[in-house]
Amino acid sequence: MRHDLAIAFSAMTVLLVALGIGRFIFTPLLPLMHDDLGLSLSAGGWMASTNNLGYLIGALGCSIWKLDARRTLRGGLLLASLATLAVGFSSHLGVWLALRLIGGIASAALVIHGIAFGLSRMREPTPRREAIVFAGPGVGIALSGVLVALLRPLGMSARQGWVGFGVLALLASALIWRVLARPPQAHAAHHARALPASGPAWSLVATYSLLGFGYIIPATFLPVIAGRDLHLPALREWFWPLYGSAAMLGVVIVAMLPRHFSRRLALAACCLSLGIGIGLCLALPTLTGFILGTLCCGIVSMPVVLLVMDEARRLHPHDPARLIAVLTAGFSAGQIAGPLLAGTLAERLHSFHWPLLLALASCLLGLAACAVRRRCAR
Repeated sequence: MRHDLAIAFSAMTVLLVALGIGRFIFTPLLPLMHDDLGLSLSAGGWMASTNNLGYLIGALGCSIWKLDARRTLRGGLLLASLATLAVGFSSHLGVWLALRLIGGIASAALVIHGIAFGLSRMREPTPRREAIVFAGPGVGIALSGVLVALLRPLGMSARQGWVGFGVLALLASALIWRVLARPPQAHAAHHARALPASGPAWSLVATYSLLGFGYIIPATFLPVIAGRDLHLPALREWFWPLYGSAAMLGVVIVAMLPRHFSRRLALAACCLSLGIGIGLCLALPTLTGFILGTLCCGIVSMPVVLLVMDEARRLHPHDPARLIAVLTAGFSAGQIAGPLLAGTLAERLHSFHWPLLLALASCLLGLAACAVRRRCAR
């Protein structure tokens, strides 16, 4: 039990660094960069999309080359941490774009191999232990969001934020450095092998890719949207930790589902919840509307990843790493288009109405893709 918990919390920390800090620390720091450094919305969209491009490159690289897990995890942790830290030492957009590209590549490698590490090293994988693994991004988002919301009124600048979270990522990496060397368990795939997939791989890739576009727009610009529509700058930073807390709650809910419950049906529910959350932000631009919308969007952000990766293990129980890489590549392709399109449209139209409508349409298409089933699953 101690062995499995050590593996679960180590994999959770890998995902915390990869996504909670390495990728999404940009979201709570974006308003600060706008205020302190004059970063425009379109430039912010380019920074987010460049990071997502790096994520796509990293995912494609992991699908082409078979990499050593221990070296990839350790190297990825260092690269993601240092790329985050270095943003605080520059004021040039070109340097920021390069650093976010590098951080995205490292994050993709960490997500793919971090998930594979957590699922293959456990002696007795259970839904609760797997939930610990997938709670990592939510923990990182909530923690980083709370820290930004608390420290900003005390005078923290955008530069100090980047440097501070880079150091925090390095410290978290040091805590799990030795655990990452543990070998995989020979019987770890047995748990997944007994459970059939409920649909084909192509529809899973389609759904995940569409959700990548749909969820990344609120996940990138939520504090900015809240600040603009509510005219309450003091509250805008608190929507991000609320999003992360909802993400952790979603992981707990998925962990309580019966193992035989259709992952495609649960994934369809995630598409619906995300669509409702985006719709609330559009139709009810009030404090209540944004709180409910944030909860509906955040509660599915990590369960989507958990459900998709569990379905990937059911499709390829012996070695899911390649399918995970393809799924991650499709997801990141949607994430590249989302911030770039949303930032450009919002700056030209002075509103996030159309970007949110496009995100909502993507959720509905993902819901349709979830309806594809194998004949045996019907």
